[in-house]
Amino acid sequence: MARMQLGQAQPGNPAQPGYAQQPQAGPLPGYAQQPQAGPLRGQGGGGYQSPIPSYGAGDDLAGMAIAEGARFVGRMIGKRVQAAAGQAQAALAQKREAMLRTQIAIADKHPDICACLGEQVVFLAGGQKALPMPNLATLTVEQADDLVAALRSG
Repeated sequence: MARMQLGQAQPGNPAQPGYAQQPQAGPLPGYAQQPQAGPLRGQGGGGYQSPIPSYGAGDDLAGMAIAEGARFVGRMIGKRVQAAAGQAQAALAQKREAMLRTQIAIADKHPDICACLGEQVVFLAGGQKALPMPNLATLTVEQADDLVAALRSG
């Protein structure tokens, strides 16, 4: 299932249904054994007859109208979902850009601040004190000023 979710399905995988499987010798799967509608065989109309009765042209038109209505509704829903997804992506991109700009401002203001990602601490270059690393995604310039002041006081 993980491969299917990642889009890395392997052809011929027996757990994966559909067209990706290679043809195999042996009996046909259940759906392929069912009679298929097609042209009548021979003279006298001795061909396959559908088990679903046909009620006439009016039912066919109603079915087509319902199908077209369903497609229309599906397209409308799809467009709204796409618009909402686009707005969400734009909002996330703006937040990320703002976070990166804040981090750049902190680095420009305090070039001697360093971080050890393995230990999750921050310290000043040449300093003796280290503090736990704050969440860099929410760190403000003012909080960084306080952090640097605490590091310099020790």
